[in-house]
Amino acid sequence: MIKNLKKDGILKDSAYMIFSNMYSKFAAYLFYFLIPFILGTEGFGVIKGLMPILDTLVIIFCSGIPPAMAKFISGDEFKENTWIYDILKVMFIFSIFGAIFTVFLKYILGGNYSTLPDVYFYAVAVALPFSVVISWSRGVLQGNLKIKNLSKTWILENTSKVVFLVILSYLFGVVGGILSISVSFLLGGIFGIYLLSKSNLKYSFSNILKNIFSPIKEKESVKKVIYYSIPIALTTASYRLINDLDGIFILSMLGAYDNGVYGYASLLSRLLFLFASAIAIVLIPRISKSKDISYFKKATILNISIVLPALLIIFLFSKELLNLFFGISTPESITSLKILSVSAVFMSTYTICASSLQGLGYAKIPVYVLLFGIILNAVFNYVLIPNLGIIGGAIATLSSSFVVFVLIWIITFNKLKKIKNNS
Repeated sequence: MIKNLKKDGILKDSAYMIFSNMYSKFAAYLFYFLIPFILGTEGFGVIKGLMPILDTLVIIFCSGIPPAMAKFISGDEFKENTWIYDILKVMFIFSIFGAIFTVFLKYILGGNYSTLPDVYFYAVAVALPFSVVISWSRGVLQGNLKIKNLSKTWILENTSKVVFLVILSYLFGVVGGILSISVSFLLGGIFGIYLLSKSNLKYSFSNILKNIFSPIKEKESVKKVIYYSIPIALTTASYRLINDLDGIFILSMLGAYDNGVYGYASLLSRLLFLFASAIAIVLIPRISKSKDISYFKKATILNISIVLPALLIIFLFSKELLNLFFGISTPESITSLKILSVSAVFMSTYTICASSLQGLGYAKIPVYVLLFGIILNAVFNYVLIPNLGIIGGAIATLSSSFVVFVLIWIITFNKLKKIKNNS
């Protein structure tokens, strides 16, 4: 079995993806961690309130499409491959619409978002068209099973994001911090095209330039890919929003400084969630391949054994941790950190359960639970923040994550019980 996996390249590809995924999460954490030291609490609060919006828009208008591309490329479901270039054109069109929508978003969000300088939203808007090429190249690489090269694009993007955050933030402040995302997309896209051109897949720079300006030919194929990508995009966007909806509400209702203070607590609590993400990466393929439900038990025990001691440390030393890393320890931030840490434990368990369900073929269930959690989170934030401040945001996140945890745990337990009885 092991020899067959090695021969098929599955072990090597999995190792590449696990490493690049973990590296990307670490780099993303470092990105946020560095912002307060460069831009201060208020600047951190602004970016913490804008980045979830940027990421969600990029997913909806652009990067939700490549996984669907990969599926159709690897399956050879279309006779001609000109549709791949047609998708690139459509992604550019979508990104332009998304960018235009972003410019007017400040008036839709209202509250303190409407008082932010227009240039912040212009900087967010620029990221959408810049994300097209890197997203498209990843779809082609994944579909052709060039996993090592795919991993390289993730590593380059996230490394350049951190590097240019430091450079551009020092030069241009908050705008520079936002623009560092666009620069990382641009560099990653160029690198992705370079990797495609070197992999003998007939995707050279000249071929891309020749096809990008021609009319769309394979309209039916493009429609199939777009329709297939919609649930993927919604799922990915939901995962992104559930963790940062509180920050969006706090920036809108209370302002950038309060969101910055809250962001410190949120950032430290996220450390607990990283452990579960690492476990989930290796859990899905294992449980999917073997259908062995004992992996769920092992993953849950491993997650709890790591997370609970970390939670205890945060509870005991919340003030000291906030002082050490950010030089701030207000009663509100300390309380928020403790509450958000408990919430992170619930969401880490959700991640393990969701990964198990996905591996067993129940991929839609975690999405439905998550969408319900987002709605609850939004309602709780809207009600609690005006009355309790940033602590209200923490309670809203804890309440919704607890409901999500209970629902996913019950569903997972019932599904696993049914599988065990049928085996």
